[in-house]
Amino acid sequence: MKRWSGLQRVVFVGMLLSGLCVAQSGLADPKSSGGTAALQREFFDIIRRGEADKFLTYVPEQGINVGPQAEHVTRSAVEQQFLHRRGLYCKLFDSSCMQTQIELDTSARACSYRELLTRSEKVRPAATETVRSGVRQAILVAEVRDDQCPDTRLIDFIFNYEHDGWKLFSVP
Repeated sequence: MKRWSGLQRVVFVGMLLSGLCVAQSGLADPKSSGGTAALQREFFDIIRRGEADKFLTYVPEQGINVGPQAEHVTRSAVEQQFLHRRGLYCKLFDSSCMQTQIELDTSARACSYRELLTRSEKVRPAATETVRSGVRQAILVAEVRDDQCPDTRLIDFIFNYEHDGWKLFSVP
């Protein structure tokens, strides 16, 4: 399946947050998926509570794409990062183990998604479904505003619908 380019993601997220795509597309099957609104609540709550084990239930066996370059990371590599509290674990759950990527502005710091979702002055979530290359996808987005973490404005995740429910495809 084709990966989302950075520009495609930015355009889609902008449309989603501006309200053009917020309405559910009618693709949700309540018996099997619970819809994107339920996925959004449950998934963001898992991050807010720091439940790494529950997060892993969304990582498919073949792995996920991580970061702006969509680097493919296997499930076992994700499990190792979580076990050793590094990499994706830090980005999601623990600001204290993140290496600051901002070298010019020492007053700014990197913040985990958990910190952004629990401590931001403003959190505006949105979710939608689409079909892309014949694959049903859910896109979850949270716009965040936190003056102590100015580098992150959007948190977004892409899920594919598989036979056993929603599974992560991409974590930017």
